[in-house]
Amino acid sequence: MSQEWELLELIQGHVLLINMAQKFNSEFNYRYQVIGCTPWEKIKTLKGFLEGRIRAAVQEEATKLKYQAKLSKLNHLLNGGKGLEHEILELKAEIIETESFHETLKEGYELNHAEIKILKKLLKELYVLAEPTRIEGYTDEQMFEANAANEFTVDIGREIQAEMIANGRPSPAKLRNAMSNPHTWNALKQIGLIPKKTKILEGNPNPQLKIELKGVEDIIAPIKDKHPKP
Repeated sequence: MSQEWELLELIQGHVLLINMAQKFNSEFNYRYQVIGCTPWEKIKTLKGFLEGRIRAAVQEEATKLKYQAKLSKLNHLLNGGKGLEHEILELKAEIIETESFHETLKEGYELNHAEIKILKKLLKELYVLAEPTRIEGYTDEQMFEANAANEFTVDIGREIQAEMIANGRPSPAKLRNAMSNPHTWNALKQIGLIPKKTKILEGNPNPQLKIELKGVEDIIAPIKDKHPKP
């Protein structure tokens, strides 16, 4: 996740806690609606959400400290701190505003902790499926990369399947996406979503030679070449 997205999610999560006590996402959404057609991709997505929820949980302690700081400051201004009247009134107003959503925040943080438990439970389930497929010595991040072609293939395959169910044929845009790599292209031909004899057109790699197109055979690197040991 980018820093901008993390910050946005953190802000949104905090706003949800203040405005209305509710979860950022339901267990149903995390289980079925988040990005990821394969276990490794879902793990990648849910780990990002878990990081955001943990960051939101940290705000619980930060909010308490800020509230205590305001009370301490007000006490100082009222007892020898030589606080001006407008400073004292403004600080009192801030404290009243803070206290006005204490119960909502409390409930929101409780829901956030429950959501963290949900995410950890789902990640545990996914790792049961994913661990047997881990390449020896690979970290999660390396497995996300190794799984990229697999994830893309399943995703584009389902999109083409949906288009064929709805319209009777896949869209040119989806087929063009499928042509981007031989892994996806061959998988779609094997399952019958694309005619098996179809070849991808390729141009001349040398622009100084004759401009022409030819159909090329699909070549896929062996597993040992695709994923050498780190």
